Amino acid sequence: MPEFLFKEHNMWFKQLQLFQLTSSISSSSHHLAEQLEPLAFNPCLPSMPASMGWVSPVDEEGAPLTRGINGCIMICLQIEEKILPASVVGQTLKEKIKHIELAEARKVRQKEKLSFKDEIIQTLLPRAFSKLTRLYAYIDTKNHWLILNTISPAKTELFISMFKKSLDEGISSFEIIKPSSIMTSWLKNKDYPSFFSIEKSCVLQDPDQQNRVIRCQQQDLFDVSIQSLVKGGCEVIQMALCWHDRLNFVIADDFSLRTIRLMEDDMAELQDQIETRQQKFDADFFMMTEMYTGMLHDLLTVFTKQKEAEPAKRLALVG
Repeated sequence: MPEFLFKEHNMWFKQLQLFQLTSSISSSSHHLAEQLEPLAFNPCLPSMPASMGWVSPVDEEGAPLTRGINGCIMICLQIEEKILPASVVGQTLKEKIKHIELAEARKVRQKEKLSFKDEIIQTLLPRAFSKLTRLYAYIDTKNHWLILNTISPAKTELFISMFKKSLDEGISSFEIIKPSSIMTSWLKNKDYPSFFSIEKSCVLQDPDQQNRVIRCQQQDLFDVSIQSLVKGGCEVIQMALCWHDRLNFVIADDFSLRTIRLMEDDMAELQDQIETRQQKFDADFFMMTEMYTGMLHDLLTVFTKQKEAEPAKRLALVG
């Protein structure tokens, strides 16, 4: 693990998904930690292929399972998976089958092969290496948001499942206007909100030929060559934006954000505040949540069907 959660600003949430919490949640970091405790992480048993549970987001011995700053609470799900290459299992199984067929002068049936495979896996698991993955998220108790630092569908499903088991919270995704239609309009009409600037990269897709994808990097997106593609029917499915000259990011057609990057001036400002490990964590966490809250509010005003409407009226349940 890195020495700091946000070591040299490389551990800011580089990608995120935003969810709405549909019921009230405690704003007490201590109370939330107590709720997570029953499903705290326990190392994987030798005979088990995987284990997962909550760990402290602060990489310190004995640190609580939550860290709260300014109405936001950071949490972290740790997943341990045994690495058992299929090629190793397959080779071991092949050798066992060959030995039996020679020794007993018979063919091994399919049912037996499956049974042998299970036995081999159980034998090899205690000697397998473990891979640890950490999924960070924070709860914005003021806005009733869950901000998750992954865009992987599989990891998202695992996290949401554990979150619901621990906190018994309803989680919804925002009912958004299709981002591709809005971003395409921005590019076609050169008309977009003043709090964003359009950067020099995007991904275009032809809706009639979805395998036709054009990736534009370091290009003026208002140049005639790209404008001709847009006017010819191509849609923007990803676009690089900058928010108030402070945060660069790419927004995708599923409303996920990726490659989020803090501008250099803000990074330099934050460096002056750092003294201890805990101060660094808290300063990074505070600054990140302050910026992301502003950015996400601006995104929601553009991409949601009803600006900051009641959740029950505009949200569709996830899962």
